Amino acid sequence: SASNCSLKPRQLLLISGKRKSGKDHVTSRILAAAAERNFPAACVRVSQPLKAEYARLHQLDADRLADSTEYKEAFRADMIAWGERLRAADPGCFCRLAVQMAQPPPDGLWVVSDVRRPTDIQYFLSAYPGRVHLLRLRASDETRTRRGWAFVPGVDDAESECALDSWERWDSELDNSGGECDSEIDRWIDLFVDRLID
Repeated sequence: SASNCSLKPRQLLLISGKRKSGKDHVTSRILAAAAERNFPAACVRVSQPLKAEYARLHQLDADRLADSTEYKEAFRADMIAWGERLRAADPGCFCRLAVQMAQPPPDGLWVVSDVRRPTDIQYFLSAYPGRVHLLRLRASDETRTRRGWAFVPGVDDAESECALDSWERWDSELDNSGGECDSEIDRWIDLFVDRLID
């Protein structure tokens, strides 16, 4: 069960944000900041086991499903619907598998770069009580469009994109629209990682 996880992080950072809000970019900056300080850290992706299992069942290329290409977009809506059915039966299934697949370092920083649902957050809060920090990334639609985002019906208005829009219990919220926001994000990252080491 969730409660007998033998490996525990010192800190579990859950990142949420819309498509093209820069979740992967901020995650890589956080991991780089941890590496500079020789602090063990790893990225955990909830979508990874979902994509791997979906690819296996449908005989698709798992690596191409994992990047942001046309290939993934062709299957995205069906993959989301399939994932919802599995989650309905076991809300924590992909979170559990994601940790197993990533094998993050014990007592390190684990960055979950793609929490999308209240059930994701609730799973990690119950599995690792007192170790979770919730970060919401925001970026203007203008910025997201510049990064290649375009509204897709059935994707951008689906639960996988919108389920956390009304969630209010974030520990931190950052604007990742670029420009002056960048130095603010760097400051936040430095403080966050330094606090782990003290």
